[in-house]
Amino acid sequence: MGKKPTLWTKNFTIITLGTVVSATGGTAMSLALGLVVFDNTGSPFMTGLFEAVSILPTVILPVLLSPYIDSHSRKNMIVWLDGLAAVVALGFAITVSLTGFTFSHYLVYGVLAGAIGSVYGTAYQALYPDLIPAGFMQKGYSISSLIYPTMTVVIVPLAAIVYSTFGIEYLLYAQSFLLAVACGFETFIRVDEKQICQKKKFQFKEYFEELTGGFRYLKNEKGVRSLYAYMAVTNAAGNGTNLMTLSYFQSSPVLTTAMYSLLISAETLGRMLGGILHYFAKIPANRKYKIAETVYITYDMFDGILLFLPFYGMAANRFICGFLGVNSATLREAAIQNYLPPEIRGRVSSLLNVTISAGVMLMQLIAGALGEILPYRAVAVICASLALTCVFLLVRRNRPSIEALFLAPTA
Repeated sequence: MGKKPTLWTKNFTIITLGTVVSATGGTAMSLALGLVVFDNTGSPFMTGLFEAVSILPTVILPVLLSPYIDSHSRKNMIVWLDGLAAVVALGFAITVSLTGFTFSHYLVYGVLAGAIGSVYGTAYQALYPDLIPAGFMQKGYSISSLIYPTMTVVIVPLAAIVYSTFGIEYLLYAQSFLLAVACGFETFIRVDEKQICQKKKFQFKEYFEELTGGFRYLKNEKGVRSLYAYMAVTNAAGNGTNLMTLSYFQSSPVLTTAMYSLLISAETLGRMLGGILHYFAKIPANRKYKIAETVYITYDMFDGILLFLPFYGMAANRFICGFLGVNSATLREAAIQNYLPPEIRGRVSSLLNVTISAGVMLMQLIAGALGEILPYRAVAVICASLALTCVFLLVRRNRPSIEALFLAPTA
């Protein structure tokens, strides 16, 4: 009698452990860097500028490097990039310890970390489906969707305490150590990448053909294109709302950094519980589109009313959004990655990353500038209204094409 098929193969277990360790440091820094900049400048525009500059590499590098990623070992890339990120974090920790806050130093670190993270993310997205055993695509992405919410619930309040008490340099030292550990885990992954690895001389014409392959693919795939466009808009709008939320809390006489971290934890607790439910629940294919569309509308409406609520109402708002959002995200990611041909997965995923990054970068600047002249709550409403409008323009209007993604046979 053969072994019973399982999701938890050696490769999947290793990539999950590595991601958990890496996410521990990443979630702490995602909270702390924005807080440091705002606390030292008092300006939502300067904070938005820092976020935008940090995102800039993700607008350029993934598309330029995607042909390389699609023809070389993704496993080796994520190992080396995690190691490089650990060295960069350590170097910045030492710099901060010696010089304190210097805006230009934070910009340089933001660019370096963003550049490494953008290439790592593209390689990781291309490799991850190959580490999920056949027949377990939805369950695999359910586990993936649980990692960052779980780490955020645990780490963000602790990171807020460490930052407020000791300073950001201690978080940077911890992040460097954790990235090195994640790098160690990932070296044990064993995956056959002979099919994608092409050892041949570089030719610009061939490289250009590969580079534009993702665009040609999306040109003929209306469903993927429309869903990617909406994801770019809603991520940009959501980041604008997040910037206004941070500014609102940090400038309030009654709201605190600890309360802001609890707000984030409430949303990620919802994501964690939603991911657990999604892991065990079997959702019929013919209901997946409707669930996704309903979640998009609800999430964007809740973003619009967030800052008008009392604190406990805000926490409930974020919990509900987290619970609903992780389910639609898991459905979407599993459907798209299952639908994409493996040989072009890196190039198409890189286009999504670039589109999202460009939108987020632009919105950080716009929202930051608006936050200098308008109430933070008004800017949050503007961001949410933009995202809600695009649900109808990009998603509902293209329902047949998008629904076909959810109805495709799963791996």
